[in-house]
Amino acid sequence: MADTLQYQAQDTVGVVLMGSEEAEVVVELLREQRPDLTITRNDCYYSIEGRGNIEIDLAEVGERLGRALEMSSFLVVMSSYYGRVKIEEQRFGVYADLLDIDDKETKTS
Repeated sequence: MADTLQYQAQDTVGVVLMGSEEAEVVVELLREQRPDLTITRNDCYYSIEGRGNIEIDLAEVGERLGRALEMSSFLVVMSSYYGRVKIEEQRFGVYADLLDIDDKETKTS
């Protein structure tokens, strides 16, 4: 009998940010707001990993930068992610639970 592959759902999500002023501020905010996240600085990028979700409020980042940060500019800094992404005008989020996003959209509509 052949071995059967077993897959287990994981609730880990992650974001990789290229080293930049914007990334430094995002990391600073996330360290304050989410001490449970694992944030690793590699040579020229940050790897951010956590359970459940990672949300980045671009308005807060812009306030600390002293200038507005548009989503298009943030997406240039964000080199990759894993999880289900949701992009709003001023919020970037990666979520482990696929249904969680749909439920939020339904409740707020």
